[in-house]
Amino acid sequence: MSIGHEGHGLASISLTHVYFNPLDKVSYAFAYITLAPIAILVFYASAIVSRREMAGILMLLGQLTNEAVNYVLKETIEQERPHVHLGDGYGMPSSHSQFIWYFAVYGILYLYKYVHLDHSIWKLLASLGMSTLAILVSISRIYLGYHTLNQVIIGSLVGSLFGLIWYIIVKSLHAIGIIKAILETSIARKLYLKDMTFIDNAARWEYEQWLQERKKITEKNK
Repeated sequence: MSIGHEGHGLASISLTHVYFNPLDKVSYAFAYITLAPIAILVFYASAIVSRREMAGILMLLGQLTNEAVNYVLKETIEQERPHVHLGDGYGMPSSHSQFIWYFAVYGILYLYKYVHLDHSIWKLLASLGMSTLAILVSISRIYLGYHTLNQVIIGSLVGSLFGLIWYIIVKSLHAIGIIKAILETSIARKLYLKDMTFIDNAARWEYEQWLQERKKITEKNK
């Protein structure tokens, strides 16, 4: 017996509700690929909680602002999707495409500016990975029938442009000392927020710190 449903039409959350052709292997693969934005949001949450770095917080803030821009554009343009039964709301521009291209463009720019690695090949591989994912997600929206080509192209362009704009904003915040000022606040200290961009190679530095602590504990237990 259902309770509380009488007289009301039921709705589904389309965030993870993807229609695809089960007989088409490509469609099946794209049904999972198109969910990449959700996996990225989980990645944001995990990275922010575990690392407490301003880099992740600022990137997520930009991602959410990018989503707000997408909502305003959709409500302003009011262009329907190619198949109205697929997805909720308007289709121009594609929110998935805008989401993933912001992530790729901002991520690549930040990677080359602030992340220092022993071998530059890792930056190239990471950049190729983010770009490939962005392309696949964009194609999936067309292949699965959720958006037209133009809606995906505009979404990709807006997301890329906003990724560049947000990168410039974040870079400016670093340059004028806003990030440093935020980290000096009591709330930031209580939350253990930090900025690792000034460290030459954060991964190597953290590893060396771990080695030193392990050595101290080993010597202490002798």
